[in-house]
Amino acid sequence: MSEFADLLPEFIEESRDHLTAMESALVRVESAVREQRLPDNELLDRLFREAHAVYGGAEFVGIEPLEAAAGALADLFNFLRNGDISIDAEIVALSFRAIDSIRSATEDPSGPMKGATTAAALIRKAIEERLSERVRRAAATTLSPDEPSHGIRFSVSAYTLERKTRRGYFYLLSIAPRHFAATTGRTMIHLSETLAALGEVLDTVSGTGADGVPLTHMLYHTMLAPEALRLSFTDLPAEAITPIPRERLDALVSPVNADDGGIEHRENGGLERRRERTQARNTSFDTTPHPDNGISADTAPSPESGVFSETEWEQCTDFVTFFIDRELYAVPIFLVHDIKKMLPCSRLPNQPAAVLGVVNLRGSVVPLFDLRRLLGLSPRPFDGKTVVIILDLGGKMNGLVVDAISDVATIEPQAKQSAPLLGRNIAADYVRFIGTSRKNGEFLIVLDIEKVLAPLLADS
Repeated sequence: MSEFADLLPEFIEESRDHLTAMESALVRVESAVREQRLPDNELLDRLFREAHAVYGGAEFVGIEPLEAAAGALADLFNFLRNGDISIDAEIVALSFRAIDSIRSATEDPSGPMKGATTAAALIRKAIEERLSERVRRAAATTLSPDEPSHGIRFSVSAYTLERKTRRGYFYLLSIAPRHFAATTGRTMIHLSETLAALGEVLDTVSGTGADGVPLTHMLYHTMLAPEALRLSFTDLPAEAITPIPRERLDALVSPVNADDGGIEHRENGGLERRRERTQARNTSFDTTPHPDNGISADTAPSPESGVFSETEWEQCTDFVTFFIDRELYAVPIFLVHDIKKMLPCSRLPNQPAAVLGVVNLRGSVVPLFDLRRLLGLSPRPFDGKTVVIILDLGGKMNGLVVDAISDVATIEPQAKQSAPLLGRNIAADYVRFIGTSRKNGEFLIVLDIEKVLAPLLADS
């Protein structure tokens, strides 16, 4: 057991929730496999996140058999969602058995946990048998610096690092667990849950600060820019969050050598049958129709077609939530390309008041819309909490200005319902449904953002 063994009861409770969520998603994946159709990418992403959350918690509390089993399961789901392993009935059955083994282990955390140990070995064996040689070498290659930076040496596989450096941001998070708990009333388990919802902890190491205080260092990857990340973690001191530019990653982990265990790029096929339209939405790859990127004129997203089909709306369970006044709103997570602090913009002549102007985002001109005005609410001055949510709608970037960012929430299918917006001055057509957050039971207004923006995008 680690120094965080006192968090064991909380970890057990949280893990059971994650396991239940995994089973629910896996049932839907099993149904897709049985019907010989592709499981939705969002389901595979969710399976990975839930398994990775259990893995991270097990690492914190120091239960090695659970850490091994959940880690193996997270790796399997990661390979599935990246298209390096094809999903079939055998993989689904193996995953169900692993979840059962982990659940049994949580019921007796002081026991031998042989089931979890066996499950980890079986999953590792299945991964080994199904990966291509190049991907297997990359996944087995652990990268760490020859000389630790400030006493910190992270270890990350070449496979993981290569994929993460394609997009997003890296951070070094250095947290004093006891001080964090004393000042916020939250534990490291709580923090890891929030981190998992907004990104991915790639590795964790222990250390000590200059004053001898124990520290937990995390290498963290997320789509949140530095300003947005700090707004999402206001209870962390500024010095606890250090952005790591890609060119400085070699101070913490060794850079990927393309000639040594390089990653096999598979933009063209994914799961060999993966839908290019979904892939184009979820990655930073070029979505211009071209044979080399696997996107044809027939499959590239078109402005006339919705980003989400009815089936995708039904299957989507993870949403980015934000505030307009005191109301919580949400949009599907896979529409969100980035989140930034309010940006200076250039006004355009003869535009509606809801069109704030355009911004330059990494060389691309992105229109900025005031969601308050779009919803028929009065404007308010921008402040330190105002953020811009960059949405990818059919391959086109659009910025949505909101009062404040909140969190990433999971809304189970049974928690979605049509409901009248009594007392709210919002067009009913703009609301896709009302959902209840699995984490805290809060009501969320899920917007059909395509309909909200449709009048303005049609004029652009």
